[in-house]
Amino acid sequence: MRFQANRRLILVLAGLIWLELSCVPYISIRMIRPDLFFIFLVFYAFRVSWKNVIAIAFLLGFLRDLLSNTFFGLETASYTVAALGLRFLAIRLDREKRWIQLASLFSFSCAALFIFSCLALTVEPEGTVNSWFLAKSFSISIYTTTLGFVFLPLLDRWLRPKLHIARQYELF
Repeated sequence: MRFQANRRLILVLAGLIWLELSCVPYISIRMIRPDLFFIFLVFYAFRVSWKNVIAIAFLLGFLRDLLSNTFFGLETASYTVAALGLRFLAIRLDREKRWIQLASLFSFSCAALFIFSCLALTVEPEGTVNSWFLAKSFSISIYTTTLGFVFLPLLDRWLRPKLHIARQYELF
């Protein structure tokens, strides 16, 4: 039964990669694109297991590095460092409430994009990190959170019966 759940998670991840590469460019608004990997990481941290979220963030960041034309390693580092904060939020907060998941998605995406911009500034001091880039990062976080409002329940509905996730009772 556990293999079936892992296989379904791999299929969801492959579907997100396909959506990220093929469909997200069509729903971008003035070069502001949502990040479906952020949505998957928040779903995984809050609904599946917070214990492995850093390793999955590392893999998704590495995949993003392979697919982008930025300085290699920046996406991986920003995803991994922001996943530390996401793991902290998933451990400490109630994982059942949707508004907490969405607020964590917003803060995680803001943190990852801010870390990326700070790392890009250290690598390329005369680079493109300016106030427009920070406003774009904030807009990406809002757009990603808006899409998370739609995608998180879909992922929960499709994966929850197969994962047999127990309710959270270890808050205190």
